Amino acid sequence: MASTKTKSPKTKKKFVGIDPTQLFKKKEKKGYMALFIAVAFAYFSFGAITNVAGAIIPKIRETYEVSASLSSFLAAVFFVAYGITSIPWGMYMEANGKKGTLVLSSAITTAGVALFAAVPGFGMNMLAMFLCGIGITGVQVAINPLVSEISDPAKYSRNLTLFMVLNGLGGYAAPQIVTLIKSQGLHWSVVYWVFTAIALVMLTAISIPKFPVEKRGIIEKISDKITEIKHAGKNLTLELLTSKPLIYLYALGIFLYVGVEVGVANTISFYLEDKFHITMLMGDSAEAVKNTVISNYWGGLLLGRLLGSVVLDRIPGKVAIQSYIVLAAVSLYLAMTGGIGQAQWAFPLVGFFISIMFPTIYSLATNSFHKEYAGSVSAVLCTAIIGGAVVGPAIARVAELTQGASAVPNWDAGLIVAFACYAYIFLVGTFAKEKT
Repeated sequence: MASTKTKSPKTKKKFVGIDPTQLFKKKEKKGYMALFIAVAFAYFSFGAITNVAGAIIPKIRETYEVSASLSSFLAAVFFVAYGITSIPWGMYMEANGKKGTLVLSSAITTAGVALFAAVPGFGMNMLAMFLCGIGITGVQVAINPLVSEISDPAKYSRNLTLFMVLNGLGGYAAPQIVTLIKSQGLHWSVVYWVFTAIALVMLTAISIPKFPVEKRGIIEKISDKITEIKHAGKNLTLELLTSKPLIYLYALGIFLYVGVEVGVANTISFYLEDKFHITMLMGDSAEAVKNTVISNYWGGLLLGRLLGSVVLDRIPGKVAIQSYIVLAAVSLYLAMTGGIGQAQWAFPLVGFFISIMFPTIYSLATNSFHKEYAGSVSAVLCTAIIGGAVVGPAIARVAELTQGASAVPNWDAGLIVAFACYAYIFLVGTFAKEKT
């Protein structure tokens, strides 16, 4: 009897504070290594497919003899797809789960890049780019929440950072792949056969592993029912748009940020060619130099995001937005006012200093409204990513309208559009709320 009493406290102490369901979840997450690798490769893949545009847009202009603004619009349709299909993909995911969404969106991406590679022509290339945009949108909608499900809570932040690094490496590598293909004497469009192979690997890698079981327990169902009753007869997105005007400040900020990020990247090659006549100066090596500057722009953005996480722990988001956007504007000014050597290092600095804008604006927007609006805020801001379809062509069009008698676009004038975007983003830092 005495021995039983002495053992009992030890037995109880052994299990104090341990939730058996958490033990199960931890054990379960250890079985997702194959899926973890597939997700990592997917981040790299859609980073490369998305950010190759800056290297191929000049080739589109040369190959099909179209204007700079029209060739820029070919890349812009990617973001048109993003703007109009984000919410439908979210609805599809709710009905069919993350694996079904990732498999379908990866298949659409594969079809898009294969169509681009196989069927030449400006119109077909535009259709192919639109398909790529639809597919990549679905991949991003499903893959971002999947990261939290396959990560232990203590490692979630680390894993998400790792995946974003791989996404940035894809963007950095894409222009270099174009350079490698050209150095072998191959047509630039061969890069899309490479992307077809990458997309096929992504599709296969996503299709095979097991995914977390997507089922809702009794607690989640009760919570959903309470939320349903609470918001019966209310459309939170409509309410947000009609009675919370601050959302427009953030939405336009995201619209212009994404637009200017992509627009400057897609302008670099044109700028180096039309202003500095880099091909005339450097001959065959000019192609590699232009693509390296574009790669370094995305590399600067990647490095800025890694270091930005440290900066944002130490200074308020509003201050970070204002100081970084001023430095981005100064960097762009330096790229425009020096020689070709100065432009080569100043453009990557622009990428570095705009790197924190998206997560900071997104965070400020989330903190400015009650948590019940979180889903609606996210949907509005994701839709605003369609700005990537507008600013780039606007830069090119202004450059063409101000070209004068030279018949060469005036890219210095066109980049005034970028400075206007930076000015508005500065205002976001002025009027944003830090907390609800």
